[in-house]
Amino acid sequence: KTLHAVDDKLGTPTYTHDFAMNLFKLLAVEAYGTYHMVCEGSGSRYDVAKELVRLCGLEDEIELVAVDSDFFKDVYFAPRPRSEMMINANLEKEGINLMRNWKVALSDYLEKEYSHLIRRDDSVKSTGTNS
Repeated sequence: KTLHAVDDKLGTPTYTHDFAMNLFKLLAVEAYGTYHMVCEGSGSRYDVAKELVRLCGLEDEIELVAVDSDFFKDVYFAPRPRSEMMINANLEKEGINLMRNWKVALSDYLEKEYSHLIRRDDSVKSTGTNS
């Protein structure tokens, strides 16, 4: 009933489906170089957990607690940088950035793979915002 999620590390959550679709596009245009392919927006693991709980309609059932990385240091002891955020600059330059906002992608993933577990409520909708 309680979920602890790290709020002091930032990243760019990415849906593998979006990554694969963009990779096919990249291969088709034969553009060469180094490319990042991550969903748009950024957030902490806490932000992802919060969105996941919201999309599943479980805000009243799960207590979400923000913690810093030290909370998990005994179990996950590998050092992590404060930010693992990336941007799709070269995809943008080539005009082939198909990566969606991570919140939209997360909502799509849940609908495709776990719709039977989502609590339906009119207030639970995809935000579609860039964060």
